[in-house]
Parts: sequence; C-alpha cells; structure tokens
Amino acid sequence: MRDPLLAAARMALGFSMAAMAFVAVSSIALAPLVYGWRDAVLARVVAPGATPPPEAIWAIVAVLLLTGAGAALGFLFFRHLYRIVATVGEGDPFVPANAERLRAMGWIVVAVHLIVVPLAAIGAWLQTTMERFHANISVSLGGLLLALVLFVLARVFREGTRLRAEVEGTV
Repeated sequence: MRDPLLAAARMALGFSMAAMAFVAVSSIALAPLVYGWRDAVLARVVAPGATPPPEAIWAIVAVLLLTGAGAALGFLFFRHLYRIVATVGEGDPFVPANAERLRAMGWIVVAVHLIVVPLAAIGAWLQTTMERFHANISVSLGGLLLALVLFVLARVFREGTRLRAEVEGTV
C-alpha cells in the first residue's frame, strides 16, 4: 500500500533538492560574471553619484560563492533526508546507513552555520556601505538545536540498529 504522506514528502524533497541545485549552480556561475561586469553591478547597488569602495565587488562575489556553497550543502541535506524517507517507504528505516545519514545531516547543519557567520558579516558591511544593497542574514539558534537533535537521532538509530541485529542473532 502506498503512503500518500511519504509520496508527498518525497515530492517536496525532490523539489527542494532541485531548488538547492539551481541556487548553488546559479550563484557559483554568477560570481565570475559579476566580477567581469563589476562596473555595471556596482552602478546598480550604489547611490547615484556615489563611489563604491574597491573591495565591494569582492564582497559581492564572496556573497555569491558562500550562497552557492550553502545551497550545495542544502542539496546534500535534502538528499540524505530523501534517502531516509525512501527506507521508511521500503519498511526498514533502522539501517546503519540512516544513522550515518543523520550524523552527516547534523554536520551539514553545523557547516551551514559556519558559512552564515561570514555571510552575515559581509552582508552587513555591504548594507552599510551601499545604499541599495539589502541583506537579512543571521545565525539561527534553532538551526544549532536541529544539529544537536540530528546527532542524537543518529545515535538512537545506530543503537536501534545494533539492538535489532543483536536480537536477530539470538533468535
């Protein structure tokens, strides 16, 4: 019997992976173009008649590259979750691979938060430097709590898998 909730989850996760892949590829591909067209780009984000600081273009390129890296990590996160949902649909989520996927997802959340710190700093600097540049980037304590939950769930899955193997070995 097909579970409509799992089907919806797989569809949503597939869409999320596609969106993350698009953002990652687009952001990384735009970085050299933005640098190449730096005069036109800076003219769009500074006030008319203002002179942008020379490092502003590097900050914009850094924002694009960090955004691309974060989106690539988001793709990996959703891919791990998609694979976990697939094992639920197969009827056996307590497999060693899922414990590793949950652990990897925890580290991905930590890595994204490490990317957000310089991204927020650069965004704040650009916002104070350029009149037309707006950024709303912050570190989320909820995200760090998510990482902790994922690490705990990974241990739960690892222990559940171990206990199940132990019981199957004694039967």
